[in-house]
Amino acid sequence: MKVAFFGDVHGRVVHALGAAVMLRKRRGIRLDALIQVGDLGSFPSPERLDDATRRFIVGNPAEGDFFRLLDPSPQLAEGVRSALEQVPAFLYVSGNHEDHDWLAALHQAAAAAVTPVDPLGAYRHVACGNVIEVAGQRTAFLGRIESDAMDYDRAAYETFLAAEPGSVDILVTHDGPHGLSEYRGILRGSPKLSRLIEHLQPRLHVGGHYHHENGPRRYGSTLSYTLADLVGAKTNHRTSEPVNPRQQIKAGSIGVLDTETYDFEYVHDAWLAEVSGDELDLAALVDAG
Repeated sequence: MKVAFFGDVHGRVVHALGAAVMLRKRRGIRLDALIQVGDLGSFPSPERLDDATRRFIVGNPAEGDFFRLLDPSPQLAEGVRSALEQVPAFLYVSGNHEDHDWLAALHQAAAAAVTPVDPLGAYRHVACGNVIEVAGQRTAFLGRIESDAMDYDRAAYETFLAAEPGSVDILVTHDGPHGLSEYRGILRGSPKLSRLIEHLQPRLHVGGHYHHENGPRRYGSTLSYTLADLVGAKTNHRTSEPVNPRQQIKAGSIGVLDTETYDFEYVHDAWLAEVSGDELDLAALVDAG
């Protein structure tokens, strides 16, 4: 079976669906599951955006596509339904840029560990601390990050830390383990996540948050991969120089796992550039793909 993992989306949910469809078509493969590693950008309304997202959405209108998905036009609804005829709905974990209270309320109302967040069911949030079967793999989900302003859900983290080593096949997080990269002489990543990986020893760990491809890294018997962000900002927010003005999918933001061999591959295909634009026409992309 094939599982595709997607990096930080930051609201560009239409791009993610379009990329999944193109991955299936251009490679001629069946995708059995789609997993997004957090920072989907799931907020119920613009008024609930956090400060960072509110700043970035001004120059990056596709970051507001999650709101389009919550109240889709007939054309967008047609595109989403057509896409879901070809690829499964996304499962995703919380990042540090979501409305966590809203997501918790959705789970409470549904009384379920997995709940759709949009009316068409394209994206389904998995509450932290849950292990569900995905494409035949025992898959654990741990969202949020370890930082001065945020921490992992305590009960979820302790549940996984108490679990038997090898009891899950895949660990999906938003954060990355300590030492995954260095910035200005400081090692980045979460010491708590490193400790969890070293204890839990899944066959595979996949995370995001740091906006660049990084891996494989080995922690005991675990191979760990970090994904780039899916699209990225149009300009450098410090210098205002163009970075990704066409808003196209970034190489290294998608990874594909073959569950038979456990080979994991970063996607660098040329067609990634075709999934682009401030207001992607998903229906047209699905038809043309």
